[in-house]
Amino acid sequence: MNDFFSNKLRLLKFILLSIALGNFFISEGYATTKSVVITQQEKTVKGKVTDDNDEPLIGVSVRVAGTSAGTVTDSDGMFQLNVAGTDVLEFSYVGYKTVKVTAGNKPFLSVILKEDQEILDEIVVVGYGTKRKGSIAAAVTTIGTEDIARTTSSTVSGALVGKIAGITTRQKSGQPGSGTSIQIRNMGTPLFVIDGIIKDEAQFNNLDVNDIENISILKDGAAAIYGVKAANGVVLVTTKNGSKNQKAAVTLDFNYSWQSWTSYPRMLNAYEWQYANYMKEANLGTLSVAPDVARAELEKWRTGYYNPETGEDYRGFDWGDNYVSNAAPQSYIHANLSGGGNKTTYYLSISNIDQDAVFKDYNFQRTNIQSNFNIDISEKLKLGFRLNGRLENRTNPALPGSDDYANARQAVFNLPPIYRPYANDNPNYLNNVPGASGLNLAALTTDNAGKSDNNTTVVQIDWDMEWKTPIKGLTGKGIFSYWTSQNKVNNLEKGWKEYTYDRAADEYIVAYDKSAANETWMERFDTTIKEFSGQFLLNYDNMFGKHHVTGVGGFEFTKRDYHSLNVQQHPVENEFIDLISTNDNNLVSENKAITSTASWVFRAGYDYENRYILDLSARYDGSWKFPKGNRWGFFPSISAAWRISEENFFKNSSISSWFSNLKLRASYGMMGDDNLGGLYPDFAYLSGYTYYKGQSLMPDDPFSSVKSKKVIGSAPKGIPVTTISWMKIKLMNVGIDFGFFDNRLTGEFDLFKRMRDGIPGTPSDIMFPLETGLSALPENMNSDMTVGFDAFVKWNDKVGDLKYSVGANITFARQKNGKRHGEIFGNAWDKYRWAQSNRWSNVVLNTDQGNAGGVWMWEVIGRFETQEQIDSYPVDQDGQNNATVRPGDVILRDVNGDGIINDFDERPQAYASADWPWDSSTSNKNPLISMGINLGFEWKGFDVAADFAGGFKNTFVADWDLKWGVTRSVNGYYYNNIDVWRHEDIFDPKSPWIPGKFPALRGQESHSGRWWNSFYTREVNYLRLRNLVVGYSLPKNWIRKVGMEQCRIYFQGTNLFCLSSLHDYGFDPEISTVNGQDYPQHKVLTLGVNVKF
Repeated sequence: MNDFFSNKLRLLKFILLSIALGNFFISEGYATTKSVVITQQEKTVKGKVTDDNDEPLIGVSVRVAGTSAGTVTDSDGMFQLNVAGTDVLEFSYVGYKTVKVTAGNKPFLSVILKEDQEILDEIVVVGYGTKRKGSIAAAVTTIGTEDIARTTSSTVSGALVGKIAGITTRQKSGQPGSGTSIQIRNMGTPLFVIDGIIKDEAQFNNLDVNDIENISILKDGAAAIYGVKAANGVVLVTTKNGSKNQKAAVTLDFNYSWQSWTSYPRMLNAYEWQYANYMKEANLGTLSVAPDVARAELEKWRTGYYNPETGEDYRGFDWGDNYVSNAAPQSYIHANLSGGGNKTTYYLSISNIDQDAVFKDYNFQRTNIQSNFNIDISEKLKLGFRLNGRLENRTNPALPGSDDYANARQAVFNLPPIYRPYANDNPNYLNNVPGASGLNLAALTTDNAGKSDNNTTVVQIDWDMEWKTPIKGLTGKGIFSYWTSQNKVNNLEKGWKEYTYDRAADEYIVAYDKSAANETWMERFDTTIKEFSGQFLLNYDNMFGKHHVTGVGGFEFTKRDYHSLNVQQHPVENEFIDLISTNDNNLVSENKAITSTASWVFRAGYDYENRYILDLSARYDGSWKFPKGNRWGFFPSISAAWRISEENFFKNSSISSWFSNLKLRASYGMMGDDNLGGLYPDFAYLSGYTYYKGQSLMPDDPFSSVKSKKVIGSAPKGIPVTTISWMKIKLMNVGIDFGFFDNRLTGEFDLFKRMRDGIPGTPSDIMFPLETGLSALPENMNSDMTVGFDAFVKWNDKVGDLKYSVGANITFARQKNGKRHGEIFGNAWDKYRWAQSNRWSNVVLNTDQGNAGGVWMWEVIGRFETQEQIDSYPVDQDGQNNATVRPGDVILRDVNGDGIINDFDERPQAYASADWPWDSSTSNKNPLISMGINLGFEWKGFDVAADFAGGFKNTFVADWDLKWGVTRSVNGYYYNNIDVWRHEDIFDPKSPWIPGKFPALRGQESHSGRWWNSFYTREVNYLRLRNLVVGYSLPKNWIRKVGMEQCRIYFQGTNLFCLSSLHDYGFDPEISTVNGQDYPQHKVLTLGVNVKF
C-alpha cells in the first residue's frame, strides 16, 4: 500500500510540474495578447456576468463582436475591457445562450446568461465536417463529455453502455483493461474516426474519457461517405480543445476504487461437496466406501473435524473466499491545462489508471497524454497540432494458453473444497489436487508460475491547416497524421512442483513437476505498426438569401506497415537467465505486411430556411485487397428532411403552442465492405507459392556423415481468386425528431433496414478431384438483412432550485439470412432442418445428442415423477427403452409421434443471439434488444446521476458443470447442483425420491437429460444499475479563499445491482461461456474529487 501511494505521489508531482511549466509559457503568450487588446481600446468598461440564480459565472468569453479582442470573467464573474461606445460585446459560455450587449456609455454592465434549452442549435460532428442539429437529415446520435465521463470503466466503450440509442453493447469479460462489445444496431463492429482520422477499436477504447468532448454516431446511409469500412456504422470522436480568450485553467480529477465481482456462483462447502459426490456414486451404484463409513465421514465434514496428531483433516477450504479479492484496488488521476488567447487555444492533459484484478499479481496500467494546439496565423490561415499517446502495461502470472486468466478462473470453479492449498499446511510445499494438477491457486502467482509482461506504446501526431480562399464560403483543409504502435510481450512460464504428504514417513512426495513435464516456455513477441494518412479537403458553406448551400470534396489516403517477430523456447533451458539461447527447441516466426487505401469523398448539402433539407454524399474507394480492375467502388447516399414545425400552417395551428420541433427524415445509402473473412485471405488474387509452410526433421543418412536437419517446406497457393469483390450494402432509414414544451421533452424514433449482398461463399456444386488439392473458389453469392428500430426520449426541466432530467433509449435489431446459394438437400426433412435461406441468422447449427449443439434442440414438456411413470411411458427417451431414465429426469416432446426421441424431434428453442463456443459466427452476438434509462438531478450544489442498462432476448445454454454436476474425475460443484432429485436416504436406493430443481446427479452417464434440451436453455433478460454518482460542489465563497474555482467531492457506484433471469445460476448475464466460467464484471465503489483552479 505504501508503494502504491508513493507511486501516485510521484505521478502527481510530475503532473503538477508539467502543468506549471506549460502554464508559464502559455500564460506569457496570453498576457501579451491581452495587453495588445487593451492598448487598442478607447474607454474602459467593467461588468459582472451571472446566471439565473445570481451566481457568478467563471470563464465566460467576453469578445468585441467582429474582432479578436476580448477577455474572460474571473472567479467572481467580473471582467474589464477597453472598448468604444459603439462596440457590441458578445458573451458566450458553454451550456448558456450567447448574449450581445452594446457597450454604450455605461461604465458598468450587469449581464445575465440563461441556460440554453435549444438543442437545435447544437453543433454536431458529421462526416468530414459539422452541422447544426436542426439541419441534419440523417440518423445521427450524439453524447457529450459529461455523460461520457460518468463512468469507472477503463475503456470508452464501457462508458457508453446504456446511454445512446442505436448502440447495442455486451461486456462478456470484466478482466482489467478489457473492452465492451459495441455495435451500431447489431450490425457488427463499426468504424471509428478520432479527430477526423480513421482508427481501430483499440485506439477508441484506450482514449481517456475525460479527454473526449463529444461522440457522434452515424447510424444510417450518412456513413456512406466513409465508404468501404463504414458498412456497420461510424463512431466519430472529437477530443477537447481550449477556448479563445480564456485564461489558463487547471483541472484535476482523482478517484480511488474498490472492486469485486458482480456475481459468481457460490461453490459448495466441503460437507456439501462430499455429500453430492456420495450421492452421485450411490446413484451410479459405484459407492467408493461402505454406507456406514460414508455417513461417518459426512459427519466429520459437517463438523470440520481436525486431529493434527493423526492427520485427519475434514476442515475443508473455500478457494473463492481465500483467493478472490472483494476489494481489488483501482486508482485514476487526470490533470489538464486549457485556455487560449486571441488567436490561440490549447489543451494539455495527462492521466493514469492503475487497476488490479481480483486475483493476486494481475494488473493493468495505462498512462495517456493528449495535447491539442490551434493558432490563427492570420484571418485566413489556421494551423492545428495534436500529439497524443499512451503507455499500457499488463502483468500477470505466465500460464499456458492465450488467456492467462483462464486457469485462475477455472481453479475457482473447479478445485474441490476438500483439498487445501499446501501439503500438510506447509507453505513450502504446494498441494497436488487430484485430477487438477497445475490448477492450485496458490501456485498461480508470478513467484511460482513466472511473469508475463505485455507493454504497448502508442504515439500519434496530427497536423492540420485550414485556409479561407478568396471565394466566399470556400475553405481548404489539409490533415496529415502519423501513428505508430509497438507491442512487446515478455513471457516466462516457469515450472513448479506440487506434492502429497506421507505422514507415516514424514515425507513430501512430488506428484506433479511442470518442468519435468516439459511445460515451460520463454517467449518474446514484438509487433510494430506504422501508419501514415492524409486528407485534402475543400469545404463550401454559403447563404444565398434563404438558401443555405454546403459542400465537401477531397482525397484521402492511408498507408500501413506491419511487422512482427516472435521467438519461443520450449522447454526453457534456464529459468534464472531471462535470455533465449540458440538451440533446436526455438520456434521463430516473422511477419510483414504493407497495406494502403485511397479514397475520393464528396458531400453536398442544401436547406431552405432550415425547413427543407437535402444531403448527398459519395465515396470512391480503392482497396489493396482486390486485383487491378476490381479495386475501386462507388458508394453514394442521399438523405432528406422536412421540418414541419417551421411551416406556417403548422405555426398557425392549435398544436404549435406545445410543439417545439417536428422533423421527418429519410435516407438511403449504398456502401461496400472489403472485410470478407477467412474465405478470402490477403493477396489471394496472386498466384505462386506459400513459403515457410511448416517444417520437418529429416532422418540421419545411414550411408554418410550427414546428420538430421530441419527442412522448411513450401506449397502452391492454389488457383488465384479473381471471382470475388466488395460486399455491397444498402441501408434505408426513416425517422422522426420531435420536441415539446420549449424542447423540455425531446426524442427521436427510427426504423431501419440493412441489406447485404455479395457475402462470400463457396459453391457446393463445383468439385475438384482430391488429388489436385484444389477447391472451388469463393464468390460473392450470399445475402442477409438486418431490421429493427431505435428510439430515445428525454425530459429536461427546472423547478425552483431543482434541475432534473429523465431519459430512456431502446434499440431492437435482428439479422435474417437472404439467399444461400448452392444448398443441396437429400429430402424434405434435410431441407427443413438444414436450409439457411430466408431464415433468421444462426438458427441452423449442428446438433448431435449433446456433442455439438445449437438453437435446434429437444423441447422439455415435463418431468418424470415416479419409476412407474417411466416404466409405462410409451416414448423411448434415451434410445435404450428408458433404461437410464430416473425420477426427476426431463420428458422430451416426441414431435413426429414415432415413439422415439431422435434428431427428427428437434426444433428451434433459443434466440439466434445465443453463444456457441464451437461456432465463431455467434461469439460476438449482442442482445436483440438493448435499452438504457438515464436520470439526473442537481440541487444547491448536490448532484445525483444514475444510468441503467439492460439487454433482452439473448440466450444462455447451460452445459458442462451446470448440466452434469461433475464433468471430470474431480470438480467443484455449483451450489445449485445439490438442489437435485435424490433418495430420502441417499445410500438406500429403495428409499423415496425427494424432488429437486435439477435431475439426479450421475456424472458423465449418458441419459436424455444430458442432451441438448430446453430445460437448460434460459432466455437472458437483465437490467443493471450501471452507474450511480452522488456529488457535492463546495460553495464558491469557501473555495475561492484557497484559489479554487471549483471543488466537487463525489461517490460513484458501478454495477451496484442487477435484475437478471440468470440470478438463480449466480452468473453475470453478459457472460458468454456455457459453463459460466467467465471473469464477470466488477462491482466498483469509488470516492473521488474534482478540482479546478
